[in-house]
Amino acid sequence: MPRLSCRVPCTIIALAMATAACAPSALRPSAEAQAATRAAETPVAVADGVVADRARGEVRVRAEVACNQGWLEQAVCARGTRDHESLLVIDAPARSVHAAMLLVGFEPGAPGSWREAPGTPGGIERVLPAGPGVELWVRAGGREVPLSSWIADPGRGRRFEEHPWVFAGSRMRARRNGSGHDYAADRSGSIVGIVTFGDEVVAFREVVPDRTDVTEPQWQARTDAMPASGTAVELVIKVPKGGTA
Repeated sequence: MPRLSCRVPCTIIALAMATAACAPSALRPSAEAQAATRAAETPVAVADGVVADRARGEVRVRAEVACNQGWLEQAVCARGTRDHESLLVIDAPARSVHAAMLLVGFEPGAPGSWREAPGTPGGIERVLPAGPGVELWVRAGGREVPLSSWIADPGRGRRFEEHPWVFAGSRMRARRNGSGHDYAADRSGSIVGIVTFGDEVVAFREVVPDRTDVTEPQWQARTDAMPASGTAVELVIKVPKGGTA
């Protein structure tokens, strides 16, 4: 296993993650820090369990299998949030995943949203999420498979698209007491979405309303393709072969 760089990233990580409650720019390393990262040949430990590897064009996140059966709202969430409706849970804060993705070359877009709109087709107005394409993989038991291969719609016989993800980048949310802003996904735990809550770090390319009275549940965990709940795995976020554009 390559040695993690502890010399180069100190300034980079501080710039990428510190004062995340102040403004969106707080999540972005300076040009100098990005240049230093590009020059680094060793992976950067952004947080405990989150590694940015620019040479390989990937972010590696320590994770654990949460839900391996039943309906899904998210593909990955922070532990203690939507564990019972998410394939994987992670212990690292959402902002550390965001920062690591910036360091390997991703540029954030925006989460999707929806609202009821009587008189429109289906009575729903959808705004698709924006951002560069993302590949999500899971390393477990010596194998690497697309995260999407653990998702299915058995009722309709549909297969989940292989990599239907974009780097939405969550959003900043004003604190109720007016003292500043927080990174929304740090509070909600929305790391990789399936249902659209509007604050995902990585979003499903489609908009799926988060109310069952508006849209029936669609996607389930593929129990036959997954390890048992509690199994330690690695989530790998990759820059697509064609780049992030």
